[in-house]
Amino acid sequence: MYRRALKYFSATLAFAVVTLPVWARPESLKSTIVVSSPLKVGSSTLAPGHYDVIAEGNQAKFEHGGKVVAEVSYTLKTLPSKAHGDEFIVDHDQITEIQFAGKTQAIDF
Repeated sequence: MYRRALKYFSATLAFAVVTLPVWARPESLKSTIVVSSPLKVGSSTLAPGHYDVIAEGNQAKFEHGGKVVAEVSYTLKTLPSKAHGDEFIVDHDQITEIQFAGKTQAIDF
């Protein structure tokens, strides 16, 4: 009986160790933004249009028409409450922050 329990425990522990990186991976944050006038993000300028924003790791990719047009490093920011909708903050024609609907995290450039 003891050997059977030890085998079960060992198998469970091995599974947990192998899958730990998947559990620890932060989820990606995704949004679609509509730019109505040229805006800068990092050193890139976004022309008016629809952009898919995908934030993973510490890089945010801006895709337009299925092509990556900008890739910018960001830091994660914790909001005091969940964002009501997808929103981007602009300061002097520069995107400085993107908030994601239903999330308490935002990305800060």
